[in-house]
Amino acid sequence: MSTDTATGAETTTAAPDLQTLNAGQELPTMHKFPDEAQLFLYSAASHNPHRIHYDRDYARFEGHDDIIVHGPLQGAWLTQFVTDWAGPDARLLGVTWQNRASGLPGEELVFSGTVTSVDRETGVVELEIAEHTSDGRLLMPATATVRLPTA
Repeated sequence: MSTDTATGAETTTAAPDLQTLNAGQELPTMHKFPDEAQLFLYSAASHNPHRIHYDRDYARFEGHDDIIVHGPLQGAWLTQFVTDWAGPDARLLGVTWQNRASGLPGEELVFSGTVTSVDRETGVVELEIAEHTSDGRLLMPATATVRLPTA
């Protein structure tokens, strides 16, 4: 089960069926809408005192347009995107990402992905995933590997 961050409504997405899953299939998108309070709380929870995540004037002093979304928070959302899709019986084997640009509070962040390979014998599925802004600006290209149940 996942939560639609736009409406707050809970949605149920069926886990992928290994037998019908094929390379090229797209994952359903996930949307996040970070806000200032969330960034402040993430800074506190992660013991990250860097003011670029909660102090607008300081962030601008450092050359940013606004306070910026934490890279590790975006990485956690990429991971959530994959594990929500894969379902509770799957196992995340690995995820990698690159920070290419900063997300800003108030922006809609869109997480998308494509299956790149499926091994039906082992259940291992490779994914190409990414985080973009709603206008298409790439923030984080990523890859992930999951093992889906084989029986």
